[in-house]
Amino acid sequence: MVNSILLGIIAIAGTMLTIIGAGVPLAKGIQAAAAAIAEKQQLNIFILIYLALAEALAIYGLLVAFIMYTKISDAIAGLVEFTETQGYIFLGAMAIMIISNIGAAITLTKGEPAAIGSLTANSEVFTPNLIYLGLGEALAIYGLLIAFILLNLA
Repeated sequence: MVNSILLGIIAIAGTMLTIIGAGVPLAKGIQAAAAAIAEKQQLNIFILIYLALAEALAIYGLLVAFIMYTKISDAIAGLVEFTETQGYIFLGAMAIMIISNIGAAITLTKGEPAAIGSLTANSEVFTPNLIYLGLGEALAIYGLLIAFILLNLA
């Protein structure tokens, strides 16, 4: 028999891997941002909005981890029972968050530097670029919604 609380703790820790997923596009975006801002400082706030999309990936994972923790904290304290099924639901939510985060991170890693570069060349492309990057961000939001549905079952 599998220890259900151990499954839950593994899922919480695993969900935190989404922070690494957010770090990759953020690092690439910051490199592009540094070059762009050196050329046109007035673009700083627009570029910051692009970079916030990558940061949101970490926030989504953190949010799911917090929800998991609040659901399991009473079981860790021995106040309620946490079942094996709940542990597997946590693992499913973790897997969905990581996979959707990876998809969004890949999209943003490729898209953010290109969007920042094109913004530097033509500041009128901010809104279209934001929409394109938002499509990549949506991948993580879909995973977040599915994780919420699963965690509602636990």
